[in-house]
Amino acid sequence: MQVQQISDFGTTNPIVARLSIQTQELLKYFDITDEQRQQIFAVMFSRIQPNLLACWKTATELGQAVKSHQKTVDDKGIEIVGRGAFRIPSIADLQPRAEAFLYQAKTVLRDLTKVFAILFGKQFDGAHFHLVVRWAKGQFGATDELTTMLQSDLEWTKRIVDMRNAVEHPGGYAGHLHIEKFTTETTDATIVITEPQWYLNAEAKCSITYEMSIFVDNLLTLCEQTLLPCLQKFKKDLPILIGEVSEANRDPDCPIRYKMMIDTSKVKWPPVATAPAAEKSI
Repeated sequence: MQVQQISDFGTTNPIVARLSIQTQELLKYFDITDEQRQQIFAVMFSRIQPNLLACWKTATELGQAVKSHQKTVDDKGIEIVGRGAFRIPSIADLQPRAEAFLYQAKTVLRDLTKVFAILFGKQFDGAHFHLVVRWAKGQFGATDELTTMLQSDLEWTKRIVDMRNAVEHPGGYAGHLHIEKFTTETTDATIVITEPQWYLNAEAKCSITYEMSIFVDNLLTLCEQTLLPCLQKFKKDLPILIGEVSEANRDPDCPIRYKMMIDTSKVKWPPVATAPAAEKSI
């Protein structure tokens, strides 16, 4: 038997716990075929998870680098290297890592649409979630849980796609993505250093590491909240439901968020025993 490590991350990482362990467990309780279970797990584990982990790693490492530079400046001040000249922090590979992050994030969105093909036979060409919303409205209705959830996430999912498209096709229909390293501004003889930022076209600037961390959290949640309403449409007639584990109560060794629980509204507990017939006296 050969054992091969396929990831640097274990189940203590929420992405691994929630896309692998959680998905595998939840799939058991719905009326879908074994082939569909295997295909959905393959999408979550083999396709989405590696790219989302790569996004998480980039966001974490860049965040740590920014904080380290900020601490150095706070502790030692700005390094003066000559008359009127000073050295500011720098992250040499910031741009390629930011662009790779956006590619991997867009790939997560694209691969997530495969769930609809597996469960409903609906194919989507790329990460076009506005088309997914349009389909969901027609298929399930405008007030369906899946439809409203996808609708609420359109703004930030479109932002990821537009930012990546601006990298791939500068000046195209998405425009230009601007990536700035540490920058400085001098006011009243005070030098203010601003951490790396990015922005599309003339939009407001945003901290790169802050928005990366938001995107990672949003993508993980989107994967769960896309899959679960889809699975609910194949619910078995069992006295169980999907319950959410509060963040404070999650197992640090495997911090899953959702699990199947007994639906107490459908189960009498404790069970009522039938009383034995009274003995007749002789």
